[in-house]
Amino acid sequence: MQPPQNRYNRARQNGAKSVLPKKTPKIRKPPLRTRIASKKEARRFTKESAVKKYFLRSLLAGLLALVLLVCATMFTPLMAIEKISVTGNRKVPSQQILANLKHRIGSPLPMLTESDVAKDLEKFRLIESISLVSQPPNKLQVRITERTAISIVVRGSTRYLYDPAGVNLGRANGNEALPVILVNDDPKTSENYAQAIDVLLALPAQLLKRVAYIQAKSRDNVTMQLRGLASQTIIWGDATDSILKSRVLKALLLKTPANIRATFDVSAPLTPSVIR
Repeated sequence: MQPPQNRYNRARQNGAKSVLPKKTPKIRKPPLRTRIASKKEARRFTKESAVKKYFLRSLLAGLLALVLLVCATMFTPLMAIEKISVTGNRKVPSQQILANLKHRIGSPLPMLTESDVAKDLEKFRLIESISLVSQPPNKLQVRITERTAISIVVRGSTRYLYDPAGVNLGRANGNEALPVILVNDDPKTSENYAQAIDVLLALPAQLLKRVAYIQAKSRDNVTMQLRGLASQTIIWGDATDSILKSRVLKALLLKTPANIRATFDVSAPLTPSVIR
């Protein structure tokens, strides 16, 4: 009995080509140098990815900490104001200022602004400006800058003190060595008052003390009268060349005795004149 023939034997007997499956070709490995370079490149990308993840995690952690800090500041008594102190005030009593800031006790220290405090103190006309100094965790210092009188304005039969901005600072007591500005309208909105102030601010301190009256009829027509029985008059002109005018006027005053009535015209400082 012959052994059964499979399809490969029958095909071989019939002269057919072999149908045996071909052997799978061997895959050649890349050179060692290439494999090392590939591994290094893979490590580089993996390392960069890890650094990026670490950076993102750190960023998120920082943002979360910031949010928690803000929430703790706003909604917990961690930095609530417990004590308020006042400095810089001389004319406005500290007790009155603190009484108007009493409702700020318990407010979050970082959330309180200068504009908030300025609104609380706006009724005190002697206060020109304020600044806040935080003293964590629970103290607040309010620094006061008070207005300074620079002139006297007569309203009716009463003499009032005014600052450069035209704010009324109360009645004059008669002992102030300040110049009287002759003006009919409200100093706060008066252009003539503002022009007179520009000239006063440009005068040296020694000369400012000698000015009894000043009047600005227009921008180019500012005149002053000095203290003393002679009532010496100064024609100043406008507010330009103030330094030069002051020097020229000082020289003219040194040459003219204080008891002689005279008019000093320094409106054109390069060609001044003295009229007796």
